[in-house]
Amino acid sequence: MRKKIPGTITALTVFLLALFLGLSSISSQAIEPKKADYPHWDFQDKAAYQKLKRINSFIEENKSKKVIAVFDWDGTLFCENIPVPELEGELYAGQPAWYLWMAFNASKFNFPVFPMYDTSDQKFKDNVVDFTKYLEGRTNIPSHGFRKFIATSLLLAGMTPENISEGVQSFFGEIDVEKYVFFPMLDVLQKIVNSGIEVWIITGSNQYFVAEEIKYIENNFEYSNGQRYNFKICTSPYNPKTGHIAGNSLKLLKDGTFSNVYDDQYVKNAAGKLRIVDEGGKLLVVKNIMKKTGYRVKFAAGNSGGDVYMVRYVAKQPDGLCIAVEPRGELKQLLPEYPDTIIELTSEEVQNE
Repeated sequence: MRKKIPGTITALTVFLLALFLGLSSISSQAIEPKKADYPHWDFQDKAAYQKLKRINSFIEENKSKKVIAVFDWDGTLFCENIPVPELEGELYAGQPAWYLWMAFNASKFNFPVFPMYDTSDQKFKDNVVDFTKYLEGRTNIPSHGFRKFIATSLLLAGMTPENISEGVQSFFGEIDVEKYVFFPMLDVLQKIVNSGIEVWIITGSNQYFVAEEIKYIENNFEYSNGQRYNFKICTSPYNPKTGHIAGNSLKLLKDGTFSNVYDDQYVKNAAGKLRIVDEGGKLLVVKNIMKKTGYRVKFAAGNSGGDVYMVRYVAKQPDGLCIAVEPRGELKQLLPEYPDTIIELTSEEVQNE
């Protein structure tokens, strides 16, 4: 029988313990957030910083892996309350606010604005306002479910992607966009992109419209150390073949104008049928993106009931992570069920200067 040498065993034990502690220290240091990565976060706010550590740790643990991070847009990365002066300052999310602004400023453009709503009774502005209020649920006519998702893009029929580009850039040139951007969330988005994780925006808005919002932000706002944001999600005008935005849009005609036919590429169910309201719609998009890419969605960020299904899907995964931004409705009710995988961010935290 071989004799044990106590000194050798002790030395080996000490060595392994020191190695373990050293590796643990390196790992711990690696997941500490750096101000250069999250310049718009308040590192002095202890509660916010602890949340950021969890977010950063997740990103570091998944960098360059075959995983996907999905973000809602309105209310998650961009404010949903934009005043429309022409309507006595009524508040609307970005796309409906733009619809209304375009209606009141149509004469500024050398292309037809919402041509299907320029009727023979010459009530163009009224038509656009009435339809927008319908889409936003501000009438006594229900606008929920399938009809709303199909209708939300119909104003753009007859226009081109280039028309949207010009219109959105003009609109953003007249409002204080900086007030409506959630810069701390954009920092998270940029850090995820820089870490090699694939990113998708899943939104109820039109992807051509959101692409212009993103390009405006990239062209006008600094991220860190003199560098502007660069999310690598889309081009301007939006290219559906290469872009990573799944929204509600219309198919293009052969002449490059939008038809009145809904673009259903992201909302086919397992049977190949259009079922945009199945599982909240956005979860259907998540599953179709995973099927298309072969990657797994492990991160989701949202703010409202429309994001519940996709957030719950990710939150159920022990190694997944979700962010709920100023959550309301069903999403707010979901938080107590998944305290380990859903992080709630408050208004002060996402709008921090």
